[in-house]
Amino acid sequence: TATMGVMSGTSAVMNVPVTEPGIFTRARKIFLNGVPGFPGPAPNERLGEVDCVVYGTSHSIYDERYGGGHLFYDLVRRCPVKVEVHSDDGRVFTNTITLDQMEFARIYSFRNCFKSYNSFTNVKTGAYYPSIFSYRPMEPNWGLTVVGCGEVNPIENDPKLRHIKPGLRILVNNAPGIVIGTGTRSTAHKPTLSLVADMHAMDPEFMGGFITSAGPEVVTSVAVPIPVIDEQTLRDLMESLDENIEAPISDISDRKPIAKVTYADLWQGRDLEIEYDQDDCINCSFGCIAEYYCPAGAISWREKKRDESKCARCGACTVNCLGGAFKANMGCIWLNGKEIPIVFRQGNRFKALRLAEKLKEDVISGKFLINSAEDLLVNVFR
Repeated sequence: TATMGVMSGTSAVMNVPVTEPGIFTRARKIFLNGVPGFPGPAPNERLGEVDCVVYGTSHSIYDERYGGGHLFYDLVRRCPVKVEVHSDDGRVFTNTITLDQMEFARIYSFRNCFKSYNSFTNVKTGAYYPSIFSYRPMEPNWGLTVVGCGEVNPIENDPKLRHIKPGLRILVNNAPGIVIGTGTRSTAHKPTLSLVADMHAMDPEFMGGFITSAGPEVVTSVAVPIPVIDEQTLRDLMESLDENIEAPISDISDRKPIAKVTYADLWQGRDLEIEYDQDDCINCSFGCIAEYYCPAGAISWREKKRDESKCARCGACTVNCLGGAFKANMGCIWLNGKEIPIVFRQGNRFKALRLAEKLKEDVISGKFLINSAEDLLVNVFR
């Protein structure tokens, strides 16, 4: 099982090298590519290093389209990152580092892997609403934005968390990780998970930054093995079908439910992949609207290319490309007798299935073992 999409409850804890030892006493502020971090409480900066927490949803002070998710992606790609530290005596120190110079860098999530989530439309008012659930302000009667991966979601397949327990070995962004426990805002009806994994082993293809009309967000992926060891587990797996999973539809104006469909209405018979035919590009002279609104930054208008590894399969390009170079059957739902097209997807089911298949292959080959927490602490983390 696996899921991938925007997961705002993602953060990182890092030890950042800044200067030689003895240069400054304590950091008051720290920025990485302009993304603010929160210096740790232990005043160990005489060592020239800063422990810090960086939220995946934090925004760069230099670039409104760059945030914590983009920073994590760049670090995992081993891109140079500029560090800026403001010390307690008013001095500013800078350094340029890569992930390999950090002895400690881990993703710690507050809440990931929601069992299910509302999808959103805007039918109640005539107002426009900037939101993390859309790549542009949601206009009245525009369409439906879809959240969640449906039947492949780990918690949908283990709704009582009989197997997904603290210490369970999982994959986070295709790297070995551990379930810490339930996450914030977790309830028996809608559980969430708190997770940890080492960033050094992560795969940039399964993570990243994501631009919404409310600013940068963070994309995270999670794959979880569920051993079929009894009849209840088998029943849970067999019942985890799109047609059995409710998908509430809420209005973005107040986030209150206005209808219910199932994930079969959102995913079954729809295209998971986005087709791109560069021959259909009409070379818009004023720039490419699809490129501008691409939340993942996967489209290059000048080169007429799409970066497959960055593409979120969200479908924004299919709505915005004037020449129809990007195509997908996104589908629609019916609401109060009206057809509402699906215009945006925040769940990347295409890559979630790929990650689930990777986990399956690793389990079969013996590369991935469901070990105890004690063994994981020794063998998973650096």
